[in-house]
Amino acid sequence: MSLKYISLSEQRFLLDTNIYGLLAEKTQVRQKLEENLEKKKILIYGANVIRRELRKVPKDSRLEGKKLRLVLLQLYDKVIKKELITTDLAISLAKKYFNEYRKFGGINSYNKLKNDFLIVALSSLYALDIIVTEDNKTMASKRANQSYLIVNTKNKLRTPKFISFKDFYLIL
Repeated sequence: MSLKYISLSEQRFLLDTNIYGLLAEKTQVRQKLEENLEKKKILIYGANVIRRELRKVPKDSRLEGKKLRLVLLQLYDKVIKKELITTDLAISLAKKYFNEYRKFGGINSYNKLKNDFLIVALSSLYALDIIVTEDNKTMASKRANQSYLIVNTKNKLRTPKFISFKDFYLIL
């Protein structure tokens, strides 16, 4: 996907769990994101599954002397417009993704992929445009993408596009 075709004001984003850690570390990117949020140029959605993953960060982990878990959860709360809640339909869709993924020769277990597939399922059900992730081995892998496309086409859902943190920064 060419970045020149992405307009912030027209896109709805979901940031994968790993992106919050990068935002916490990269002050310049975080500031640029916050400026765009203040100007209402960008819409960021969250998901309860992402919040749960952030809560699993060890309580004693630190970033620049601050408790990392707290920093990540505060950042999450600050940037999201709305938190998407996992439903039975999202769980069903995630299981369908997994079944297709296995047909394509995927070797990871459902437990390893469950949260990734739930994030994509929620993004698909709510017709979000873009997922920002650095998870290219599972969530944004070729096999997983093929699975999303097949299942979403059968269910008349739009598959979100995946972009990297670097590409996200470039379009901010």
